[in-house]
Amino acid sequence: MSKTILVTGGAGYIGSHACVALLAAGFEVIVLDNFSNSHPIALERVQHIAGKAVIFQHGDLRDRAALEQIFRAHAISAVMHFAGLKAVGESCSNPLAYYDNNVVGTVNLLQVMQAPGVQRLIFSSSATVYRPSAVMPLDEGAAGATNLWANQTDD
Repeated sequence: MSKTILVTGGAGYIGSHACVALLAAGFEVIVLDNFSNSHPIALERVQHIAGKAVIFQHGDLRDRAALEQIFRAHAISAVMHFAGLKAVGESCSNPLAYYDNNVVGTVNLLQVMQAPGVQRLIFSSSATVYRPSAVMPLDEGAAGATNLWANQTDD
């Protein structure tokens, strides 16, 4: 089995930390990021910390041709998907942009994963969908899980 992982949003906070851990564990890491919520310096720091290079592809999940090219060029065994937008307030003021990125982009990724038979996916979401809680870790049964708009923050 290939040890190549595609990390979408890999230049973001959580994605870059995942890249460091993956490189330390011996995986080859391909990062797809459009830098809408991140910066290229994050990948430089990942490579400096890990002492290993990532393969970087500047792009967007909504660009199906770019995704297909990545999957054709590499024997990807799994995807870690961190490329979602997450600011609750912004999602209320611009819901179609969030739908396009988060839903359409994810569906596009899943469809492209089908052709080479990649069935391993780790999807990350933000805890900003929950109200503040004294009980940790948070799960789907936590207070506020059914009321996504309570205590809106742009975390």
